[in-house]
Amino acid sequence: MKLLKWLAIIVVALVLVLGIGIGALVYLIDWNGQKERIQGLVKTHTGRDLVIAGDLNPSVFPWAGISIGEISISNAEGFGDQPFAKMGSADVKVELLPLLRRTVNIRTVELAGLELDLQRAADGTTNWDDLVGTTTTTTTTEEEAGDAEVTTEVEGSTATIAALAVGGIDISNATVRWNDAQAGLDATLSDFDLKTGTIELAKPFMLETNFSVASNSLELAADIDGAGEVMIDLESQTYSLSGFTLDTDAKGPAFPGGALAASLGANVVAALGEQAVTVDELTLEALGMTLRGQVDVTGLDAEPTVNGTLASDEFSPREMFEKLAIEAPVTADEAALTRASLGLSFAATPASVAMTDIAIALDDTNLTGTASIPSLEGAVPPLRFDLALDAINLDRYLPPKAEGDVSETEEPAAEPSDPDAPIVLPTEMLQSLDVDGTFTAGELIVSNLSTTDIVIPVKASGGKVGVEGVTASLYQGAINASANVDVSSGTPRYAAAADLADIQAEPLLGDLLQKDSFLSGGGNFGLDITTRGDTVNALKAGLDGNFSSAFTDGSINGINLGYQLRRAKAALSLQTLSADEAQAKTDFSSLSVSGVFDNGVMTSNDLDMRAPLLRLDGAGTVSLPAEKIDYLLGLLVTGTIEGQGGDDAEDLSGLDLNVGIDATFAELAEDPVKVLLSGLSSSYTSALQDNAKAAAEAKADALKAEAEEALKAKEDELKEKLESELDGVIDKDTQNQLKEGLKGLLNR
Repeated sequence: MKLLKWLAIIVVALVLVLGIGIGALVYLIDWNGQKERIQGLVKTHTGRDLVIAGDLNPSVFPWAGISIGEISISNAEGFGDQPFAKMGSADVKVELLPLLRRTVNIRTVELAGLELDLQRAADGTTNWDDLVGTTTTTTTTEEEAGDAEVTTEVEGSTATIAALAVGGIDISNATVRWNDAQAGLDATLSDFDLKTGTIELAKPFMLETNFSVASNSLELAADIDGAGEVMIDLESQTYSLSGFTLDTDAKGPAFPGGALAASLGANVVAALGEQAVTVDELTLEALGMTLRGQVDVTGLDAEPTVNGTLASDEFSPREMFEKLAIEAPVTADEAALTRASLGLSFAATPASVAMTDIAIALDDTNLTGTASIPSLEGAVPPLRFDLALDAINLDRYLPPKAEGDVSETEEPAAEPSDPDAPIVLPTEMLQSLDVDGTFTAGELIVSNLSTTDIVIPVKASGGKVGVEGVTASLYQGAINASANVDVSSGTPRYAAAADLADIQAEPLLGDLLQKDSFLSGGGNFGLDITTRGDTVNALKAGLDGNFSSAFTDGSINGINLGYQLRRAKAALSLQTLSADEAQAKTDFSSLSVSGVFDNGVMTSNDLDMRAPLLRLDGAGTVSLPAEKIDYLLGLLVTGTIEGQGGDDAEDLSGLDLNVGIDATFAELAEDPVKVLLSGLSSSYTSALQDNAKAAAEAKADALKAEAEEALKAKEDELKEKLESELDGVIDKDTQNQLKEGLKGLLNR
């Protein structure tokens, strides 16, 4: 017991001696008189000027610390005359006795009026390079492990802190300026305030901050408020931020509408011992949309991997357009662009990004699938995707059709562009593309055309961009098509191919044109063309390839060829036709035509239409460069026209017409029926004239033959009468002589 008593006395005595000694240092030494010495030491070791304008007020027991008034340190040479750092006042105090237990108890740290000037010069040097030095040291120990020596290098460090307690941190009215001459950027953080609750290791404490940020180079300014609960666990190397919120009110021309209000919230846990960071309950509110998610980061010491999910609440794109100060598009359906949402999962590394479970909803349409960027190297990284759309009516999102007089509602037609003006393609970008993906859609409506079961493979590589093997079902038939552009070298080249099988022409053309179709029947259509050039005229002149089409059991609507034949005949005969004969429809059992393109000129020689009344064939050319058609239609009337709304036309049967179509595209576009009837009338008039001449000649021959026959009968009658009268008065020899004389007279 006596030993313990003496030990206690000795400890108390030592503490008293230590306290008296420290007290003597504090109260007997003139600390303010040491300012010049401190300033000289800073000058010696840094080359900078330290100015201590305020008083130094130390304290010792039980809190060792110092209060400092205004203090500043000069900037590095070449970075201006303003101070590198300046502080209005600071107060830091540490409790002494707990230090013996490696426990650090700090009273509230107060820092007011801090001003920090950070700069980077055009050559990349900074105004703090001279203050940063390598202080890490290593200690080498050698141990024997069996017969071998093992050398271990240990990084130098301070002793581990057993515990840390800080009454709080109070930073007020701080300013940090950043000027980067190399990047041409600047930023100023001002009115920075930060306050915390009591800080203890492995225990949460509150943190609040607010500040303003402004940048002249970026033309923006923002006020920011943040708060959260922080925990620091040095033993497990775990750092967390719970209930974190950050509210921003930013202004500047870079933001849509000149302003942006956003709010960020999250819980963050950084487990550095496990080289991982977890962010959950992540929320971002901006532009009327709330985005929620969760992010995990692993492998911080090697190749970081980021995995997470993001999903939005339902929002209105129209309201977002308004907040973005963008005029929302005028749509045919006023309910369009009113509901949307999105969601996805993602995985990213420094080398690649992959997105799965993509789910995007727009009004009544849903898009799902996956997308990835296999490599982030290169200016244009590769893209892979597999996306599926359930159904969409694109016509809902197009501008509404004008009502009333079109001439009053539609804008004046734009001047036609110069067909020789160069077509500028982003050649370098197209050559850099590496895309391989597939887009599918259950149903698509565009320009009133309805298509289902759509599959569109998209490929781009080496300057060749296109869609290959497009398939779809439409109007009781199917389509298989492809199209591509090749800019790998020289002049751009284009190609397109399509195969439509068993398509019903009438509903297709009716939906497309939004009026009665000019053609009906089931048909097949094939197309395989290529072209090249960098102007419209060059593309026309470079068109090569072929097409084919065949329709069965249909009709050409809008014109009744039988009626037009009767109309032409009636006009020549000064007659009229009854109204019920004006049915504008020409039935056919088959209709086919094909053609070949060569340098922009289409040649077709096999038009063949078979109808109850007539047969139609044709041959000729269509020149795209000259925008002209030169075509000869052959029309043969084969029989009755009762099936075409008329009486028997036996007088027309056998009529063979050749109808020439010689017109420009403009003339055909203006009035195609007029061009057709002009050729038909001319051919029909000529044919009727030929038929009339032939009939007149046949009638003359018949009348001549009839007259000759009557004359012969009269001659025979006269001969018989003369013979009977001469038998009684003249002998036989005399009669014979008279007969011969009369015969000679008649022959004359």
